[in-house]
Formats: sequence, C-alpha cells, structure tokens
Amino acid sequence: MRDRNLTRVGLIRPEDLSLELEDKFNNVGTWKLQLPSEHPLADELRKPGAGLVITGPGDVLLSGPVTQAEYAATPEDRLGSITFEGVSDSVILLDMLAWPEPSNADVTSQRLSHDERKGPAESVMHQYVDANCGPGAPALRRRAGLVMGPDGGRGPVITKSARFPVLGELLTGIATTADLGFRIVQRGSNLVFETVRVADRTREIRLDVRAGTLAGQRVSVAAPGATRVIVAGQGEQEARNFVPVDNPASVESEGDWGRRIERFVDQRNTNNPDELKQAGHEVLVDQGFTKVAVQAIPCEDSAAMEIGVDWGLGDRVCVLAGGQELVAPVTGMLITADDQGFRIGALLGDPVGFDPRAASARRSQTAERRLSALERTAEGGGANPVMNLMGAW
Repeated sequence: MRDRNLTRVGLIRPEDLSLELEDKFNNVGTWKLQLPSEHPLADELRKPGAGLVITGPGDVLLSGPVTQAEYAATPEDRLGSITFEGVSDSVILLDMLAWPEPSNADVTSQRLSHDERKGPAESVMHQYVDANCGPGAPALRRRAGLVMGPDGGRGPVITKSARFPVLGELLTGIATTADLGFRIVQRGSNLVFETVRVADRTREIRLDVRAGTLAGQRVSVAAPGATRVIVAGQGEQEARNFVPVDNPASVESEGDWGRRIERFVDQRNTNNPDELKQAGHEVLVDQGFTKVAVQAIPCEDSAAMEIGVDWGLGDRVCVLAGGQELVAPVTGMLITADDQGFRIGALLGDPVGFDPRAASARRSQTAERRLSALERTAEGGGANPVMNLMGAW
C-alpha cells in the first residue's frame, strides 16, 4: 500500500488478501480489494490519494489509486469490512488533454491551433506525454512524480496534430499502427511512463484445451468492422479533400467475407496527406481484419508457457480452436487472489466479441469522440458540425 506521496507504508499479507484485478492493454486497469475494517492498513487506505502497488513474477503488474471505498457490516460481521475500488496509474492519460500549445498553461491564450509533431511513433508518444503532464509540462499541469521511461525511437515516422483530444486516446491511435504498448506504473518513488514493443509469440505460445495448455476457452470469430476508409480533410462540399485508405489485411478480409465495408472519418483539422492516411490506418488496424475474441484460462501446471512470465499483455499468441489456428493479441489479464489461492485468466483479441455492454460502451465512446472532434474543429467557423455528423459532406 502507498500514500498520496507514492511512499510505501505497508504490506497486505496473503492471508488477508481478497483481491480482483483486471489489467487492460493500452487502457486503464481496475482493481477491487476487500479488507476487514479492523485491518491496520484500512484507515490508511481510506485517505484520499492512497493506492496499491501490485507485484507479480519479477515485475510490477499494476499500480494505482483508490477511487472509492465502501463500508458494510452484517450481524455475522459486526465490525464490518471495507471494499476499496481503484484504477491503474494509466488513468492519468485519460485525465489529461493534449493542448494545442502545451508549454502555455493559460488556456485562454493558446497561440497555436494544433500541436503538430513528426517523428518515430514511440518518440511522438513520449513527446506528447512529456509536454502535457510529464517533466516538460508547465508546473500547473505537471503530474507530481511522473518521469519518462526510455524512448527507443521505434515505429514508423508519423505526423500527428493535437487540439484538446484525450491524451490516452491520442496515444492509443499512435500505438496501434506502430505495434507499441504503453502504461504508467510506479517504480520506486516515481510514476514512469513506459512504452514497449508488442512481441510476436505465436510460435512458442500455442494455447489449446486438447493439448492441456488451457483449462477452458471460448472463441468468437466475426467479420471485420471496416475494409475501406474514406478520410476527409479540409475544404467544403465537392472541393473537400478525400483520401481513400486500405491495407493488405483489410483487402484480404474483404475477399474472405465477400463484403466491402466502407467507413468515413472526419479529419477536418488537417490537410496533411500523411496525417490523413495515418487516421485511416488507425481505423483499419482496429477494425480492418477478421475479429478474433478468446477467453482463456491457462492450466495451473503449464510451466512452459506461464502467463505473466513467458507471455503477457500485448503479446500475439496462437490459440487452437476447432482445428483452426487463430492469432490474437492479449488484450486483458484477470487475477483473483483470496483464501482459495491465486487464479488467473486472459482475454485475447476484441472483448466486444463476448460482452454486449462492451460493444455498447464502444459505440458510445466513438460517438463522443466524433462529437468532441467536431466541436473542437467548429470553433473557427466552417461547415455546420451537426450537418456534417449527419453525413452532409
């Protein structure tokens, strides 16, 4: 357990542990911990800013603050217990926006329309974090204790511009086209923004119930969400700049399913051809292929392919189901620890394949992002954003 200053103040012993943890690749993880009200750390954990650092085999699995504490008592448990809920430290990236002029802490006097950056994808990600909430940000926006991890300059050279998007969403768009993962985690007395290369472990990690490497699995295969993207830049009506985008995977899945699936992306904030293509590729990396979703429970004695050691979040692995070999990234990890021991599960591919609520949430988030983008770009006049959203190009 840590306090608001990131100082570790105590250890929750295994016999007192009732923990549920769900970590998500390039997203915010969540955790839930239940403690008896008389536990010596319960009062400390109820203080604003307190949190947990959860370590696993050889590394920190997740760290993050408490967001809610709930006390409950019953006649059988008169002293009661406290349930703490929290999130991972990557929530910082969802709390912050990427400003047009991040070096200027006064939002009323932003002198630039967009913060445009060009370079290797990994370096651009580090630059946006550093400028908006890292050591390079103005003091008013700087996140205490946040430092930048190593920047390997990996990924393709990209051009990106930002005008008040959510910082985490901006990073996700960059990371998906560059095979990169990112997170914020506590190391020592600091919070560290880290980026990693997605590893292809499809040859060594082959998960199969019949081979004894999985205790159970559910597999869902679905059509792609898009195979061709039309990205609209600046201009009006017939004079507007349109850029078509596809890739080999989207064209192949188009042939497999016999469907040409077109999607429109409004990118009126720029007319840079590289950035317009980047916006289209971000959609196709997320939707332009046959969707595979897998819920997998690794076998306890699967020592040769131990999750969290030999494979983990972001890695691509192979799942054998119904005689087919399916490749999917590890998008989630679930851990439960209580008096029955430790249990672990993995989610591969698209979670929407199993959870209707996730599908609904995704649609809602997509609509919110589109409306927010239209509101930002409509500040200087131009086409009616509502008519644009309805399809009046």
